[in-house]
Amino acid sequence: MAWPAFDTHKAVKELCGAGFNDAQAEAVVEQINSAYSENVATKTDVERLVTKEEFRDALERLVTKEEFRDALEKLATKEETARLATKEELHEAVASLATKEELREAVAKLATMDDLEKLELRMSAQLEKQATVYLKYLIATAAGIVALSKVLDLLVG
Repeated sequence: MAWPAFDTHKAVKELCGAGFNDAQAEAVVEQINSAYSENVATKTDVERLVTKEEFRDALERLVTKEEFRDALEKLATKEETARLATKEELHEAVASLATKEELREAVAKLATMDDLEKLELRMSAQLEKQATVYLKYLIATAAGIVALSKVLDLLVG
């Protein structure tokens, strides 16, 4: 249902005709208009409302604490935990990183190299990166083969 428009000018004129002065009439009409416009739902307001069915559907999609804990436990299996790095492995990795002084020395050395030496250095770094990627791929493939063989053993045995 559409609400009728409120003609504020007409309301002020009628109040003035009934004995109100201009300031009083405008104040009364402003209050009425504010109350009217604050309490009227717009088409957009109505479109944003959620039906009971939509609310029920949303509630059904929520998970319980127990379901959430179960999902977390499934994710954090022993195999997943075994793949995480240990504190010692992280310390070793950090220890292998270059110090600021070593980096400064390397930059100073680069500044004195000619273009051919720099190209050779970039190429060897790129080859090292690619070798690392291939090594990771081979390890992942080997892990997949091991997992597949365990599944086959379970199925057969």
